[in-house]
Amino acid sequence: MKKLTKTTKSALLKRRSYSYLKQYWQKKCRCSSSYECKQFLGRGSFGSVYFVRRKPSRNDGFPEEMAVKTAKVSKASTLKYEKQLLSNLTASPYVIRCYGDQETQENVDKYSVGAFKNGEKMYKLFLEYCSGGSLNDHIKKSVNGLLPCQVKSFTRDIVRGLVYVHSQGIVHCDIKPDNILLVPGNDHGFIAKLADFGLSKNLFFESEESPYIRGSYRYMSPEIVREGLQTFSADTWALGCVVVEMMSGKPAWGYGLSRNELLKRIGYSSEVPEIPNNIPEDAKDFVSKCLNRCDIFRWRALQLLQHPFLSADD
Repeated sequence: MKKLTKTTKSALLKRRSYSYLKQYWQKKCRCSSSYECKQFLGRGSFGSVYFVRRKPSRNDGFPEEMAVKTAKVSKASTLKYEKQLLSNLTASPYVIRCYGDQETQENVDKYSVGAFKNGEKMYKLFLEYCSGGSLNDHIKKSVNGLLPCQVKSFTRDIVRGLVYVHSQGIVHCDIKPDNILLVPGNDHGFIAKLADFGLSKNLFFESEESPYIRGSYRYMSPEIVREGLQTFSADTWALGCVVVEMMSGKPAWGYGLSRNELLKRIGYSSEVPEIPNNIPEDAKDFVSKCLNRCDIFRWRALQLLQHPFLSADD
């Protein structure tokens, strides 16, 4: 038998710990007096996410279906910050809703292998459940990108969401297909909503300059890479990358670049993500307004909402 290296052992223990974590929360949610766990949705950098359904006998003011983000209280600062922001972003249908939060003392016993200590305090953030999944899920299913009507509809929703959050002084800082969630609309289509505000910045209280880079590298703007400058226009750049991805079915900047190569092209070249040629001229112009390498000339969300690409009828 091949001897395991220290790195391999560590990876196996981590995977085993994650499996126990998943089993534990599924069991714990099912046993809750208020709701039952229906599906494990995934695990991100800041916690695990579950789809839960309130039990019929309960009348606690929560909706019937919710998504619940969970993390150890000792590592839940990002989720608590997200709750604080979302509690003040309630006036737009294009931003995911937050219903509240909760801290509980959990008895994890055998599920504590590498994950929790017995009696660990857990933090739960109750959010709107978006049954349409993420925009990224839909892009992955497409062969050559989404339908033009879908691109226009989703883009319009995202821009409306950005207009609202920017008016509240909030820079999202992590606009990408994974963080755009979809709910069924009245026309048998989907409404796109901004989600995952854990990395967001409130410019009413924070400087535009950040001591560290926030967000996902592929969607970062040139000024973020060069100067750590995160303003509303950085969200516009990320939006442009997302629209290119919706149109082409491929990630902005393509495939195969290492992190250093990617950041070099974004921050220290004259390049922009390639805009597909087989799209209407108003769509090309819209994307070009988002992907201007000079942030002061980049269009803001309110301007983009008036662009012919979004204002014209489908």
